[in-house]
Amino acid sequence: MLYGLYLSAQGATAQSQRLDVIANNIANASTSGFKRDLAIFRQMEPHDMALGLEEELPGNLDEHTGGLVLDEVVTDFTGGPLLDTGSNLDVAITGPGFLQVSDGQKQYLTRDGQMTLNGNGELVTVAGNMQVMSASGTPITLPPDTTQVAISSTGAISVSVDNKTMVPLSQLGVVTPRDFKALEKQGENLFVSHGPIDPAAPDVMVKQGYLEGSGVESVSEMLQMIETSRAFESNLNMAKFQDESLGALLGSLGRV
Repeated sequence: MLYGLYLSAQGATAQSQRLDVIANNIANASTSGFKRDLAIFRQMEPHDMALGLEEELPGNLDEHTGGLVLDEVVTDFTGGPLLDTGSNLDVAITGPGFLQVSDGQKQYLTRDGQMTLNGNGELVTVAGNMQVMSASGTPITLPPDTTQVAISSTGAISVSVDNKTMVPLSQLGVVTPRDFKALEKQGENLFVSHGPIDPAAPDVMVKQGYLEGSGVESVSEMLQMIETSRAFESNLNMAKFQDESLGALLGSLGRV
């Protein structure tokens, strides 16, 4: 009976953790360049239920399946839809690439290409006011009298101060991680890489005047939330039923 309670409790905990992941995805359904997370579970082996004891499990519990536990949370890096904004300071990255940005102390990676200029003329992200870094690892500063900005598909930035002549200025720091599993979310749509990164792969392109939409499909996530909520409730009901059954059994025992 207690074994069943453990399984129901584990199931409820696992579904609760999945709900947290789905809720975060839904909250970022309109965040530019956001990548959805997936909760990956694994089934515990029966011997795991022995809690490290050397004794064998009682009865035939070694023939039963173990409980469900959260194994890891992984990020789906599938590209999102491209949204036409018409702004010459907006860029979308297509392919396995990221922009390099910095808070002045530490560098991060992001797929959110919504940019603006700060008071010093530096190119910064709208979300978080992060400095957008060049390919050489330095902040990108536009001349104060800039009238036009052009960003090529390779990330090359050209500017004009007279609405006529375009002059090369800098190169966006677009990179590709060697191992996407080495990327860790930091919040605010930022990643840090715990592995090496390389200059943008050949299939990475920059599209000026566009933003990459969120990788979250709201309808799909809502359906998964409903499914997970029902599974969570079912596990709680099973735990309650087993607790009541155990209480009834103990209450029926004769007193010595």
